[in-house]
Amino acid sequence: MMRTKFSVVIVGVLSLGAFETAMADDACQTSGRLAQTVGTVMVDKGNGFAPGVVGTSLVSGNRISVLGQGQAVVDFGNQKTLTVPGSTTEIVQVPGCGFDLTNSGGMNPAVGIVGTLAVGAGLSAAISASDGKSGTVIFPVSP
Repeated sequence: MMRTKFSVVIVGVLSLGAFETAMADDACQTSGRLAQTVGTVMVDKGNGFAPGVVGTSLVSGNRISVLGQGQAVVDFGNQKTLTVPGSTTEIVQVPGCGFDLTNSGGMNPAVGIVGTLAVGAGLSAAISASDGKSGTVIFPVSP
């Protein structure tokens, strides 16, 4: 009985961690604005590139391209800025908000949550199947 309670606690703690991960991802969906442009700056909000104008609202996933020399600065508030150097195209993402998943195959944060819950379920099953004294794992077999 004690092992079952311990298993439930482990799954609960891991679930809270998964929930916090999801909440942190939501905080990273903050919008910003194009605060500075030097040189030729182009912005793509999903409909193709158009000239970047100071004050343009941007969200995570938009793209900024600086052609040749120059730079672009996106201000997200709270002293968070993204600077795009010359001859570069970058996907807008709030600084300090996890991995840039858009350049790593587009992994969805839900995959991380499901993975965390799967690990918790596996740990729970292993704890429930052990006899608690010797560490021997018991596999029930039907008669």
